[in-house]
Amino acid sequence: MDLIEQYYYSPVIGSDSCDDFNRAKRTAFALILPKIMEGELTDRQRECIKMKYIRNMTQSEIADKLGISQPSVSRHIVSAKGIINDRLKYCYLALTKALYEYDKD
Repeated sequence: MDLIEQYYYSPVIGSDSCDDFNRAKRTAFALILPKIMEGELTDRQRECIKMKYIRNMTQSEIADKLGISQPSVSRHIVSAKGIINDRLKYCYLALTKALYEYDKD
């Protein structure tokens, strides 16, 4: 499950009540993602992820900007995504369980 891709590329959530889980997931990820990026990634991994997802830059553009090769950018992104997805899955599991318990009542 690629949670970071889901977070950055998911469609805008409407106001329909069926979107409650997606809205909660997006809010939780928005709160925890900066902490994961700051505490778990190297400076270079963080730069590459921000350029890819926030600035929508290609790997070649990132490589040119940072003065490194495109394969190095790819490795930084793959490594960072692995770390981020690993940490986000715990957030996702906890959120799913909490919302399930909340909805039972």
